[in-house]
Amino acid sequence: MITPGEYLSLLDARLPGLVVGAHVYGSRVLDDVVADSDLDVVIELSSPAELPAVDGADVAVVLAGALEKPVSEVTPLAGAVTPVLWQQLRTVGQTVRGARPSCPGTAAEVEAYCRDNLVSYWKPDFDQAREALPSRPADKPVARDVLLWVGLGPARLWHTIRTGEIVSKSRAGELAAARWPDLPISDLVAARRGEDVTLTNDHIALAIELFDRILADVAIP
Repeated sequence: MITPGEYLSLLDARLPGLVVGAHVYGSRVLDDVVADSDLDVVIELSSPAELPAVDGADVAVVLAGALEKPVSEVTPLAGAVTPVLWQQLRTVGQTVRGARPSCPGTAAEVEAYCRDNLVSYWKPDFDQAREALPSRPADKPVARDVLLWVGLGPARLWHTIRTGEIVSKSRAGELAAARWPDLPISDLVAARRGEDVTLTNDHIALAIELFDRILADVAIP
C-alpha cells in the first residue's frame, strides 16, 4: 500500500520540479483504509505532463490554480473531477504539498451530482444484476470486491444527499444498517473490514434491495 510520501518521491524523481500540490482524499482521510485501499490523490502540476502509472494510486491531475475554480470550469489533465471531490478537498482532504485549496462549490451542486450519479452510473448496473440474479447458480462464487463496491457505494451518495456530509463506504454501511435494520447490511461492512463473512446470492439480493430503498428514500423514481 503506497503512502503519499512514497508516491511524491516517485513523481519528483520522474518529473522534477513539476509537482506543486498534492491533496489526499478518500479512505486515507475518512478512517476507512482496508487491505485493498488505493491512495486517492489530486496532483497539481506547474505545467502539463503525463504522470507515470502507479499500482495502488488513483490520481486526478490538474494544473496549478485549478483548485481555486469551480469544478465546472476545470478540465483535468488526467482522471476525473466532480463536485463531491471538490467538497472532500475543501472539508476533509489532507494537503501534503502546497497550499490548502478552496475548491469553491455549493451544497446544491453536490446533491445534484449525487442524485444524477445514482441514476446514470449505478442504476444500469443494478438493473443488470436484478435481471441476472434469478438464473445465477446458488453455488457460484460471489465476486467479493465487486459486491462490496456496489453494496456500499450508493449508501455514500444517499447519506450525502440527506445531510451534505461525505463519509466512507464503511460508515455509510453503518448508517444504512441503522436506517434499515431488517437488512443484513452489517455483513457487507464486516466483510469490507476483513472479517470472515461468506457472501452469497442473498447478499447480491440485499444490495439490490438496499439500492431500491435508497432511491425511494431520496425520492428518485
